[in-house]
Amino acid sequence: MQADVKQEITEALLQLLEKKSLEKITVTELVALCGISRQTFYYHFEDVLDVVDWWTRQGAQQLMTQSLQTEDPHRALGLFVDYITEHRRTLQHLLASRWHEQLERRLVQVFTTYLQDALHRMHPNLAMSPADEEAFLQFYTCGISGLLVQREVRTEAEKQTLVNQLYWLLFQNPWGHILHS
Repeated sequence: MQADVKQEITEALLQLLEKKSLEKITVTELVALCGISRQTFYYHFEDVLDVVDWWTRQGAQQLMTQSLQTEDPHRALGLFVDYITEHRRTLQHLLASRWHEQLERRLVQVFTTYLQDALHRMHPNLAMSPADEEAFLQFYTCGISGLLVQREVRTEAEKQTLVNQLYWLLFQNPWGHILHS
């Protein structure tokens, strides 16, 4: 039941984010849209930013679980593209808010986990120092997550092009040969 109320509040927030910036959304609007009391809201969340944090954690966990369950890198990258495309407007509003750093950190964290898993799966005996691995992952994660957020995908053909480009960047180009299986 609690997760349902949290999800309902989150869906209301996402609806409002389609129309306006995060800074302009109030708890009063959320409770009115959900038909709940302020007390119920505050039982589940501290404030509007806490709702955003819960949404990003839930989305990140779901995306991570799905991407790690697939053996096909094209399919896993497609999941990332689909998620960003589906939530583009919301993400744009959040990235334009004063809380953009938290959102960027969450996106980077999700993609780092995926890339680290891919690296270790494809090269279980890779001799790379922890510092080198961290630099490698940070470089690719920041670039790829930035590309995902900046590139607008409108058609299935554009999605496939982006997935293929991401695959090339990660697995086929001369600098990405470490991840190549």
